[in-house]
Amino acid sequence: MESFAEETTRNPPFPGKLPSSGPGKETLRQRFRSEIRVRWPEWATLSLYAAVVALAIPYHEPWTDEAQSWQLARSLPLSSLFKTYIRYEGSPGLWHFFLWVLIRGHVSYAGLHWICGVIALAASALLVFASPLPRYLRLSIPFTYFLLFQFSVIARNYVLIPILLFLVAYYWRKRPVVVFLLLGLLANTALHAAVISGGLALVFVIELLRNPEFEGLISRPRLLLYTSALTAFYAFAIWTAFPPHDLALSRVRGESRTLITHMIVSLVWGMCEPSVLSIPFWAIITACFVSRHKFLYLLPVLFFALFSGEVYANWWHVGLLVPTLVSLLWITWPAPGTANSRMEKIGRFTLAFMIATQIIWSCYALVYDHYRPYSPDPAAAAYLKPLVKKGDRIAITFIDNQGNHAYDGVGILPYFDHNIYVNQANSFWWWSDLDTTEDKFNAILPTHPDIVLVEVRYKNPPDQVDLNQPRYESIKTAGYRFAKAYCGTFPVRLEEYLTNCHVIFEYANGVPSPADSQRYVPISR
Repeated sequence: MESFAEETTRNPPFPGKLPSSGPGKETLRQRFRSEIRVRWPEWATLSLYAAVVALAIPYHEPWTDEAQSWQLARSLPLSSLFKTYIRYEGSPGLWHFFLWVLIRGHVSYAGLHWICGVIALAASALLVFASPLPRYLRLSIPFTYFLLFQFSVIARNYVLIPILLFLVAYYWRKRPVVVFLLLGLLANTALHAAVISGGLALVFVIELLRNPEFEGLISRPRLLLYTSALTAFYAFAIWTAFPPHDLALSRVRGESRTLITHMIVSLVWGMCEPSVLSIPFWAIITACFVSRHKFLYLLPVLFFALFSGEVYANWWHVGLLVPTLVSLLWITWPAPGTANSRMEKIGRFTLAFMIATQIIWSCYALVYDHYRPYSPDPAAAAYLKPLVKKGDRIAITFIDNQGNHAYDGVGILPYFDHNIYVNQANSFWWWSDLDTTEDKFNAILPTHPDIVLVEVRYKNPPDQVDLNQPRYESIKTAGYRFAKAYCGTFPVRLEEYLTNCHVIFEYANGVPSPADSQRYVPISR
């Protein structure tokens, strides 16, 4: 395998810094040919990445968490968004502000996903062209699961995190003011990203104060000024996300595990297959950082694990460790010409194994999303559109699904220009104990709204919906008959993880249908 120094000689660390082909100025065509000749693997990788994302986006059915942020930004002025409603989301507001601007710029819900794809492409371009990692790592990391699918195809706040982390790594020893600004923005994307930002900030300040490599980058008065500004960013993130007293507790309580168990799960769930291999993976990575005399740089990972021990980390949260680890490796990568220790070689092999694992996850998710419904929302919206246009009233309810209530119905609302549910006060879900959606449903049902929409979740995807449940029975007793059931499932690792269904009933004034006597009814695809 070629050394890093040899590779850097042939592959400059950033586009535009090309080797000269002779005396005098190169023409634009010559520079282009030189760029393609020298860096064709990088351009081929980026082109393949762009093609895969572009093929995936049209087949992806956005799900409720994507819709909720969109509906909040679409429905509210900035003052209400930040003062009141974002704090019910358990997240700072940078993503909501970004969506608010896009919506006022007439970007559509479908257009949002293409913008997210472009952001992800920019993050991969930065990694491929600017990082000091050897080529075999730079060209494979973009195809890991979280960078290729979860943080690119799925339009959520986590799309912003890889590019911010990679920019932090790029400017780490160059522009302290830029690093502080990026860390402040990172803290306002998500709470789990905020603790990563805090860990990076602590490491950065320590390095500025004690490391000769950083000498001359910044004066003490400016360091104090920048640190104060970063603290203001953190304070704003905390203020925005600080939970109100009436927040539905089910949103912040995790499963009944101990702190240590949650910490371990946060470290191992999103790295290797099977998960148990993530334990030796982190042990080797830690040893690798120790051999580089950079153990301090693992503080962001430690902060993330500690935070996840108290605040439940879901699949998309644990995935943040992938771009975080990449950025930490980027920052601490040995200088060109440095001899690789045995532990360094083992660490690189371990990274290659993790990357291979995640590429398999990527393939599974992309194929699954292409051929099966990731979400039932677009199909259910298409079914309901002519009914809404006709003026039918729609009431929404749910079958108990671990405290989510009728939340999943929000996924249908971006496809309409108004709130279509007669018993839901807002065109987004209000995570408050004071929400009256279900109370209003019980009051409205005797007035016979034309459509009843029942939200239900399953841990395993069903082939059929079981109507032999008290909630369904009470709806049928009120004069309704089953019409359609739309379900969607999103995968995690190599398994189907969570299914949510929209089960639709139509008022029939007591006129039975063949399905009314059936216990199981088919799911529409």
